[in-house]
Amino acid sequence: MSKKLIRTWFTAVVFLLFSLNAYAQKPFHLQNGDLIFIEECDGGMNSAIKAATSGLDGYNFTHVGIVWQKKNGQNSIIEATPPKVRITPVQTYLHPKNQQCVPRAVVGRLKAQYQPLIPAAITSARQKVGKPYDNAFNIHNDQYYCSELIYQIFKEANHGKEVFPLRAMTFKSKETGEFPVYWVEHFKKMGIPIPEGEQGNNPGDMSRSDLIDVVHFYQ
Repeated sequence: MSKKLIRTWFTAVVFLLFSLNAYAQKPFHLQNGDLIFIEECDGGMNSAIKAATSGLDGYNFTHVGIVWQKKNGQNSIIEATPPKVRITPVQTYLHPKNQQCVPRAVVGRLKAQYQPLIPAAITSARQKVGKPYDNAFNIHNDQYYCSELIYQIFKEANHGKEVFPLRAMTFKSKETGEFPVYWVEHFKKMGIPIPEGEQGNNPGDMSRSDLIDVVHFYQ
């Protein structure tokens, strides 16, 4: 092999490696209306949700919120979390101080045909800030759990026609087929039966929806 050919080959390899490295380091930017799915640390309701649901690629998502990009370019998350619907800084959402671990997070972005719904959905979400968290998991009251909030704001943005579908909920463990003790005690305290089979949704099912593309993994 001639020296000229070796130099040409070496230059091409260096250029390729540089290009790949630059691509790998390309920063990710959230967009208005992105959904951030979170797999929180085990314990309490989180463990009970993980026991009953499944998410994208083996993740056991326990929570979801929607990105609100303000006019100044700053991003916040609108989320339904006990005790109410609230606006949370992105960094606080991704790295909550009260967690014993760093939650895993995945970003889902609505496909192009659903992007026009986002401004109205964000408006609807902002109007619900301060509404109580839906501990009863009742789709018909004016309270919201995390994925129910996402369902409702896109339904309202779509003139009352649902975008994300509802399914029959289950609170039973995938492993045992029984209700985890957490759910038994939770609904007993509320004085209502476990809403097994009632219409609802969860972050795991939503993460697998064909309405969204997964565009980023934080961990």
